[in-house]
Amino acid sequence: MSRLINRKQQIDNFATLALGLMIIFTFLAGIIFWIYTSTIYDNSDRVINQYVSYYQQVTDSPNNSYSKDKDLGFGHDPEVFRGNMLYFDAAGKQIENQVNTGTRNVLTRKFSLNFNQNDLGDGPQTIRRNNTYLRIQAVKFKKGTVLVPGSNGLQSATYGYVFVDVTDTVVNLKKFQDVMIWSFLAAFIFALLFAFYIARQSMKPILRAWQQQQDFVNNAAHELRTPMSVIQGKLENMLTRPTSTIREESDSVILSLSEIRRLNSLTNNMLTLAKTGSNMTKIEKEKTNVKNFLATALSPYIEMGEISGKEVTVDVNVNQKISIDKKRIHQLLVLLMDNALKYSEEGDKINVSASVNKKWLQISVADTGRGISDEAKKHIFDRFYREDKTGNRKTGGTGLGLSIAEWIVHAHNGKITVSDNQPKGTVFKVNLPL
Repeated sequence: MSRLINRKQQIDNFATLALGLMIIFTFLAGIIFWIYTSTIYDNSDRVINQYVSYYQQVTDSPNNSYSKDKDLGFGHDPEVFRGNMLYFDAAGKQIENQVNTGTRNVLTRKFSLNFNQNDLGDGPQTIRRNNTYLRIQAVKFKKGTVLVPGSNGLQSATYGYVFVDVTDTVVNLKKFQDVMIWSFLAAFIFALLFAFYIARQSMKPILRAWQQQQDFVNNAAHELRTPMSVIQGKLENMLTRPTSTIREESDSVILSLSEIRRLNSLTNNMLTLAKTGSNMTKIEKEKTNVKNFLATALSPYIEMGEISGKEVTVDVNVNQKISIDKKRIHQLLVLLMDNALKYSEEGDKINVSASVNKKWLQISVADTGRGISDEAKKHIFDRFYREDKTGNRKTGGTGLGLSIAEWIVHAHNGKITVSDNQPKGTVFKVNLPL
């Protein structure tokens, strides 16, 4: 089931990332290509506009006419001007296949074009003739203002195409387009692979949390079912003997009450753990005299140790007030002390020490009990984990206490570790930042 969910989530995440990357890359490539295309013709369009502006000045001025022997009058040497002109008569027929450079007409190449009056008023456009690319713009002259040599001598041109050879520009544009396509394709493939990797990595904590939730529900159901079954069995057994006195059924009543207390503790612990994954439970720190606080919190356990024949000692070397959540740290001490008393025998010793080391408050709970195996140390803070698999009511517990202890420490941005005591037993060390 987990593999199926993992694969489905990976595919969904990967598809979403791939679609998003495709949109981003396409948009970015389009913007870059549009900017490059719109700027690559700037120089040619500037030349064309300069030529068009000149002819508009000529045709708008009375008593002006232009012939091949007149200077173009651009305010600079016309020899460096790259603009070329094709002239057409009133019928749109090309007068002469010529290229005007400055004041000279040189028949260097042939461009057969038919004038299209729809081009008037439009900006420069790119056309292809044979293997040559031309950037052209249409212009209209006043009658008699532009005279050009034709087959019958000087002829009055009505229309014209200003053009610039942009073959090299177009070739460079196509090369840039190819480079951009292949570059973006390679980048897109790399991004897809990276997205696939991210999709897989992002699923790991989700799947881990899902598995933990499943384990939590399964273990909780098991833990709840056992005491409820015991209580149900005892009550049903008591119903078969309705005439029995309370004294006669005292064992069943005591066991049922014990299981109810166990259910109470279990549900409270489960509620606490459920809150750890949300913002429902907040740590409320306050300046605390650690020595007095520990003495008060541990005094019941000193008495409990005396009753059960175990020696409980407290060694506190903290002379400053420290900000802690007193309620939660008290809960932490209760959990660690219950654990120490539960897994130690008569004659064993339990020592609680506290000290300040640099910027840390260190609290240690060490016992000389039965200890914890190396394998159990790896899972000791897992929810519902118990080294005693028999479910012994005396020592088995519910397996939630140390999970809560770990959460309390982490909520204080601290660390909790477990190690072996010498010559035997277990040491829980808690480090809380000052």
